[in-house]
Amino acid sequence: MKKNISKGWLVFATWLIDVSKYLMTGVVLSTVFTDIESRALLYVVSGIICAIMLIFGIVIKNQEK
Repeated sequence: MKKNISKGWLVFATWLIDVSKYLMTGVVLSTVFTDIESRALLYVVSGIICAIMLIFGIVIKNQEK
């Protein structure tokens, strides 16, 4: 069942989706251009954060009427 949500929540959902993409892009580019010792840990932590932000953004956007 879909609910009516305000425009502010839709903007927030779009923001979450965009920030998750930009965060992952930034992490990948920063590990390419700099020498980071714990790349695997950085990828895992940033991947989890991006996934959480992306899931919340998609869930909020899917509640749109």
